[in-house]
Amino acid sequence: MSKIQFDTVFIADVHLGTDRCNIDKFLKFLNELDTKKLVMVGDILDLHCMERYNTHWRTKHTKAVEKILELCEKGTKVVYVLGNHDAIARKYVKNEHINLHRNLMICDSYIHHSVKNKKFLCIHGDKNSEYSSGSWKQYFMNKGYETITPLNNFLKRTIDFSLVNFLKSIPRGKEYIDKYEMDLIRYVRGFYNYEGVIVGHIHHANIREYHGTTYMCCGDWCDTCSAIVEENGSFRIIKY
Repeated sequence: MSKIQFDTVFIADVHLGTDRCNIDKFLKFLNELDTKKLVMVGDILDLHCMERYNTHWRTKHTKAVEKILELCEKGTKVVYVLGNHDAIARKYVKNEHINLHRNLMICDSYIHHSVKNKKFLCIHGDKNSEYSSGSWKQYFMNKGYETITPLNNFLKRTIDFSLVNFLKSIPRGKEYIDKYEMDLIRYVRGFYNYEGVIVGHIHHANIREYHGTTYMCCGDWCDTCSAIVEENGSFRIIKY
């Protein structure tokens, strides 16, 4: 089996504990992964949906967690940045971080220093946009997403069509994505000393530059099945 070797890998929005998670592709990714550091940028465990909608935790989801812990044991540094679907743990970390293992830490935000010593802020992104949690716009977006998810899962299984990706491709969807990305760019530019920001939340993998600030979104493991990888200080998106 071929291995993927990187300096750092960033993933987000796996949503373990729900049927929206593409667990087979995620397990394949983990089995082929070889990285010095794995940064998980929120919503890895979907505690929100498991509690609110009684979604089911599958045996394969346990295998994914075991594989991540196995990476820790073998020397990979794993950072778990919390998101809105695992936000219940935020009250325990606040502005600090908790070390769960010598190679596993949990936090609300994380500063990544690239191989070229450039500084990136890693946050889920749900608290930093008018389209993020807490706003009325995000409330209706969340309701819409939760409504179409069962239909999207059915269409993917039967005709291999992603309704979610289609809606992101239409003008209104593109406008929403662009506004979210610009909100996160403006947020990190307010600190002046970051090269850029690495996020999740929006389920849209992308890397873009704006006046010297780099925005990177990891995508998700529901539809996009993507990650951002760092090789020798350069970043790119990989998809499964």
